[in-house]
Amino acid sequence: IHGVWPDHTDYIMYDCNPNKEFKKIYDKHLLNKLESRWPQLTSNEYAGLNDQTFWKYEYEKHGLCCEKVYDQSQYFDIAMKLKDSIDLLNILTTNRIVPGFQYSYTGDQISSAIKRVTQKDPNPECTYSKGGLELLEVGI
Repeated sequence: IHGVWPDHTDYIMYDCNPNKEFKKIYDKHLLNKLESRWPQLTSNEYAGLNDQTFWKYEYEKHGLCCEKVYDQSQYFDIAMKLKDSIDLLNILTTNRIVPGFQYSYTGDQISSAIKRVTQKDPNPECTYSKGGLELLEVGI
């Protein structure tokens, strides 16, 4: 998971409430669930669980945009439920799309594999790496 971003048909929603802040998570069970589904790849596991820097960033940037409907706990619960319901790595490997620089796939192959499961057009983003394009993230 990179993040869960509320969406609006007319504009992008972010930084909606700069006066509110993320509340540090202390529940060990919830922390373990989050870490397994939404690891904070910008730090090691110990620092991630203690500082919660990435979760804080994502919640303050995007989660607060939906706070009238979902509180912080519900925001993270929704993120985990979405992760569990849409397992991108499984979707891709089931369609014989495997990670690694030794393999090459078109954007249409990747998008079609995901759409077969989600019934929605995904938003794949790529970056240049080692002389070619590399899949960076997939928006759903």
